[in-house]
Amino acid sequence: MLTPKNGQDEEEQGFLESPYRDCEHKSAAEHHVPQSPRRPAMFYLRLLVELGMAAAIAVLLTRQLSGSTRCRSPARSSPVPQFPRKMYTFLENSTYLNEDMFASREATLHTLHNWLGLSAAARGYIHIPNWASFDIGEPLTMALDRQTEGPVYMMSGFHQLHCLSYLVEHFQAGYGGVELDKEVAHHSAHCFDYIRQSIMCAGDTNLEGKTEAGPGWGSSHECVDYDALLEWANTHGAMPWRTELLPGEAVL
Repeated sequence: MLTPKNGQDEEEQGFLESPYRDCEHKSAAEHHVPQSPRRPAMFYLRLLVELGMAAAIAVLLTRQLSGSTRCRSPARSSPVPQFPRKMYTFLENSTYLNEDMFASREATLHTLHNWLGLSAAARGYIHIPNWASFDIGEPLTMALDRQTEGPVYMMSGFHQLHCLSYLVEHFQAGYGGVELDKEVAHHSAHCFDYIRQSIMCAGDTNLEGKTEAGPGWGSSHECVDYDALLEWANTHGAMPWRTELLPGEAVL
């Protein structure tokens, strides 16, 4: 009969430790690698990728914005400020043009006399004393007052008005049967082409649809605030000379 001790030994022998137990412990210990060293590496890699994507997006946006800026405002420097924009509705205005005005030269000139308020007092000649600081070419020389001359430039919008009024005046002459001489033909050709190029330069992209007022009328246009432009031109103009003209005089 076995003693309890011997029985205990046999029982313990039934649960002898596996000769591979130490290896199993070592293997588990070896496989239990702390994750902390790997996590910072993945974090920095992800951060690097995100920063690279952000930089690429910033470069693309900068190129797009700089490209659109170049389209809107060329690099050429100018002393003329950017005037505010204003909405205008194009409507027929008999004060400035009407079909009855072509009945006679007198009627035409009386109507064109109303255009004087559309132009600057110095006919659009602008005094630019520091012209050499800008990319605008050499100036003309005109009277600034009764004693002084100085550098001036013609603002294109007023040149366009002059050309259009000239064409209106001589259209009436031709309509009335007057034979136009070579000088009038030369000046008219200049004005037609100057207005053509001015229209293309301005590139009015406002859209016109069907209105009760007729073709071209009744549509809204976003334009330069003409009152602001005219005020600036009069403030910086050369010597005013077109004052107290008679109704039959209409020199733009």
